[in-house]
Amino acid sequence: MSRDVAGPVWRAHDSLLRRNVAIKEIRPQFHEHGADLHETRHRALREARSAGRLNHPAVISVHDLLEVDGRLWIVMELLEALTLKDTVRHLGHLPVHWTAWIGFQLLGGLRHAHGTGVLHRDINPGNILLTGNRVVLSDFGIAALHGGSSQSTTMPLSYAPAFIAPERLRGGRATPAGDLWSFGACLYFAVEGRPPHPAAGPPAAVRVTPPVKAGPLRPVLEGLLRHDPAARMSGGQAARMLSEILRTEGVAVAPPLLPAARLPPDSFTT
Repeated sequence: MSRDVAGPVWRAHDSLLRRNVAIKEIRPQFHEHGADLHETRHRALREARSAGRLNHPAVISVHDLLEVDGRLWIVMELLEALTLKDTVRHLGHLPVHWTAWIGFQLLGGLRHAHGTGVLHRDINPGNILLTGNRVVLSDFGIAALHGGSSQSTTMPLSYAPAFIAPERLRGGRATPAGDLWSFGACLYFAVEGRPPHPAAGPPAAVRVTPPVKAGPLRPVLEGLLRHDPAARMSGGQAARMLSEILRTEGVAVAPPLLPAARLPPDSFTT
């Protein structure tokens, strides 16, 4: 058993399909009552199931979502990996080309999710997993199960202010631009070895400290960490810039893929 911000994670064995899995019990922190609680729970389960349909190597696979006697369980792919948080703590900071490679792989999964109308809402170094050959974003759908729908102002599970978009800290709803800010904050943390701004202070006072170790990554970080979400760099722009950095560093990567051309109805609002 391990433990993360969402609660205990159990290593288990699926006897039917004969594979090891990870199982996490989710304990929703809903504050609504009566009929509102029922609707919120229904919306959260629907959104988490949508996240479970994501299929990308940079997104952890969700095998099943169970509700037994009022308790919620999510069955996921089991990975033996270090988190980005632990890796940076051990090494101090990561080289530019490592950070660019991690970011490029991760952004592929995030753009895939956004292209299918699914938000993450809680991207932070603790749920970015590094294996031998994969970069994997975990906990898609977990925020929804805890009541953090796209229309909610509920804070993410980790409540790590340095990795939450300023508009979310001010009570705004979750959006793809908010996910991209958190993604940029994680890249900043990787290459600089520290969060992009001090955690203390009111949301209006959020000011990103200029990076000093980022080199060619600096324009990417500055574009993703713009205070105004309308002026923030898009995922497509970031992917192209990261691929160019990697090409310059002599690291071959596939061209960035386009997300879905048309989103499902009510994307980001379920």
